[in-house]
Amino acid sequence: MKRREFMTGALSAGVLRAARAAHEWKIGMYLGELDLPFDESLDTARDMGVKRVWFNQLKGERAIADMPEAEADKMVDRVRRRGMEIFILNAGNPFKEIHLEELDLKTLPDQPTFRKQLGDLTKSMEIASRHKIPAVGAFTFAWPGEYNAGKPTWPMRWATRGGIIAAADEEKWVKAFRIVAERAERYGVDVALSMMPWNYTNTTGNFRRLVERTGSRRLKVMWGPADNWNSGEADVSTTGFTNIRPYLHGLHLKDLRVIDGANLKFEYKPLGEGEVDYVTIFRKLGEHRLDVELSVSTHFRPPSGSRIEAMRINLANLRRILDKV
Repeated sequence: MKRREFMTGALSAGVLRAARAAHEWKIGMYLGELDLPFDESLDTARDMGVKRVWFNQLKGERAIADMPEAEADKMVDRVRRRGMEIFILNAGNPFKEIHLEELDLKTLPDQPTFRKQLGDLTKSMEIASRHKIPAVGAFTFAWPGEYNAGKPTWPMRWATRGGIIAAADEEKWVKAFRIVAERAERYGVDVALSMMPWNYTNTTGNFRRLVERTGSRRLKVMWGPADNWNSGEADVSTTGFTNIRPYLHGLHLKDLRVIDGANLKFEYKPLGEGEVDYVTIFRKLGEHRLDVELSVSTHFRPPSGSRIEAMRINLANLRRILDKV
């Protein structure tokens, strides 16, 4: 190698190392995993060194969608007076358990359950807009029979790495989220869509399909690599990252091991001890300088059964993984 080529290569490697070293990770937490009263959950998160939070309810208190303005403002103040921030606000779980195939395309906006949950989502937008919270959260409708017929489409979804969405259902899907996107534009907030095996955005490919058809810059994603892996997306850390990169608001972090994918047998594991290639994922995030939220969840339980211990384990494991990259 010529001296100039060698020096250029060394400089590029040095710049890359410096960029990685300078990258600051935004570590947050989904408070619902703690299953504690709201103030206690905030104090627990802060004691663990977490200042960025996400939640969908206040345990034992009024639903967020039902809060008068003053009460909602007080909720936000309870977070901020601790030196903490809300990076997503959910008012419950909009669209999580609505079966899309049961809706009619023409009357979809007037369907009572959809209208109610759209109203809840809109309430979260109002609060977020007033308090400069960057995003609100929603889900993306359940696969046929998911919550009332024992997941009848699961074998098809596993075999096809995400599932085949019926054309008629896709039209309803897109129509619903164009309505959501219009409201998000009105309030000047993003909508971070959750990923789970039981909803249509179970894989990065399905999410990308929705957002490209909807055509809104307001639709973002809380990327769930473990949920994608559990849905048969074996290349989630590579092709999955490429699919999802332009739309990232954050990552929903947990880990698992698939035992028998076709029969939906799996077990949750501590972060970094399952099958998801988080080292590659975080390396790619750092190399692309993506300023996204890393939201820690758990789902597994240690021998003690303690949710708090599980969260401490996952936070410690996350920090160890980040040190590697």
